[in-house]
Amino acid sequence: MKMPVIVYPAVREKGRIDSRREVMDVSELMEIQEYAQQIAEAIATVLKIDVEIADNNLIRVAGTGIYRNSTGSSMNRQGFVYREVLRTGHEIVIENPGRHELCMPCRLRGRCSEKYEIAYPINLNAQTVGVIGLLCFTQVKAEMMKESKDSYLAFLGKMAETIALKLKEREFLNGLVSSNRYLNSIIDCLEEGLLTVDVKGKLLHYNQVARHLFRNSISLPGASLDVLLGHKIAGEILNAVKDGGEILEREVRVGPRQNQLQLVLRARPILTETGERNIVITLSQIAEISRIVNRFSTHEASYTVDDILGVSETVRQLRERAKIIASSNSTVLIRGESGTGKEMLARAIHNLSPRRHAPFVAINCTAIPEALLESELFGYEDGAFTGARKGGKLGKIELANHGTLFLDEIGDMPLFLQAKILRVLQERQIERIGGLNPIPVDVRVIAATHRDLEQMIAQGEFRQDLYYRINVIPMAIAPLRERKEDLESLCEHFIQVYNQQLNKNVQTMSDSFRKKLWEYSWPGNVRELQNVIEYAMNIASGTCLDVEHLPAKIREAQGGDEGGVYNLESIEREMIRRCLREFGTTVEGKEKAAKALGIGIATLYRKIARYGITSENIS
Repeated sequence: MKMPVIVYPAVREKGRIDSRREVMDVSELMEIQEYAQQIAEAIATVLKIDVEIADNNLIRVAGTGIYRNSTGSSMNRQGFVYREVLRTGHEIVIENPGRHELCMPCRLRGRCSEKYEIAYPINLNAQTVGVIGLLCFTQVKAEMMKESKDSYLAFLGKMAETIALKLKEREFLNGLVSSNRYLNSIIDCLEEGLLTVDVKGKLLHYNQVARHLFRNSISLPGASLDVLLGHKIAGEILNAVKDGGEILEREVRVGPRQNQLQLVLRARPILTETGERNIVITLSQIAEISRIVNRFSTHEASYTVDDILGVSETVRQLRERAKIIASSNSTVLIRGESGTGKEMLARAIHNLSPRRHAPFVAINCTAIPEALLESELFGYEDGAFTGARKGGKLGKIELANHGTLFLDEIGDMPLFLQAKILRVLQERQIERIGGLNPIPVDVRVIAATHRDLEQMIAQGEFRQDLYYRINVIPMAIAPLRERKEDLESLCEHFIQVYNQQLNKNVQTMSDSFRKKLWEYSWPGNVRELQNVIEYAMNIASGTCLDVEHLPAKIREAQGGDEGGVYNLESIEREMIRRCLREFGTTVEGKEKAAKALGIGIATLYRKIARYGITSENIS
């Protein structure tokens, strides 16, 4: 007999709450409501008795007879017997409905229409998740059930197990769906495009990045590698990984020619659980690879204008000019002797520019043999020449795409390459060695040299048209001997650096140490000064650097006797400064200075720009 009750939560056997599993939501049982109704009708057909099935919240999931049209309704006003089954996890037989102790709270006790009742638990994972009830309303059927009680209970037990297995199956399938969605979400979070195909090249799966890369072609009926990558590349992939062969890595281009994407493709074979062979393909954008390489490249890429040390007016103006021109895309030509810090200035300009999050790629035109310089700059296609790396190679210009390309010592670049660099600057595109299609590039070029490009042009060693292209924004770094007031700040910086590296505690420099540094001409500029301070720091044992800690070359040098004094460029620079001091920096003064020097006014202007001579630093 069912009595008015308050809804109780489902409990474990012996009444203990299962802490490992939350109470099953009614919606989960209602998901198999149609199946539960079939079970109820099957029981009713076999036993000729009304049946109802309730979940652990006393919601009627299925019913026959008078309960057929009540599915989905709450039984919270009729269910003390079911409640007790849910609490204990055991079956209950009520032989005297209306007079059983569980019926005492019921308002219909003593006049119940039921004659016999069996309530059997549906247990899943040591938890009672529902109840099957057999309800008898005639005395004849009640006597029949009483005589065959054990058979009825055994039959109900099998039916309860059947429902529990269906719930378990549903739970398992829901878990698979959830896991599949979770896995797909992870795959869609990858920055690389991902494809899986069978050994015939038929597309099986792809992530959202791949969908974006291939746009509408990936969702076409019968999409395959032929459709996505072309017959040639598809054939290479399928042949390479055939029968568990090698992993293929190569560059591909997708999309319309005017807006092609350059990708690095990697294909490898995999085996499914059923032993079938499929192919997994990843696609990475070259621009993204360059960004990652730049992000984790050396610490030198973090230079700023504040790393250009010095208190001289020349250095101060250099820092200010770098800040002004950093936001431009125009080409910069940095001139200065070896060791003055041309690359540091180039990196500082890059890190101040809108391109600072893109690559800074440096290449020294002197350090790389002429035969290899072209392939280093422009890259090459697969099979472009004997010994070429399989799959081709990206050039430095492509790696610098959207960033900055630093061409150090551009004055040493061969003439035939000067023409190709000029084309890059004019047309903003390159062609790899052995390539057929031009590749658009967006790079800012910063060039540097210590050579006299104007003289090289006159001698036919440097292209004049390239000179005009790279000399849009000229910048000059004065040699250290012309800005000796910077010695103090530079030495203090290097002392701090080597105190940390060498675990020293040097605090000061003696006056005689400073005097020797001042008297020296520094032909190697800041780089040489750094080496001298590193040497002195290694030799010193106290807190003060003295003359005895200097290399013999510096100690024994006589003021004015160093070879740097006889450097032709230094003499020329000093003579120009003297003339400008004498005649002034007005247009008329410069004309007089040019006449006194025996050169044309245009040549004088070029040399003033080259040596970074200003009205502030001629005194």
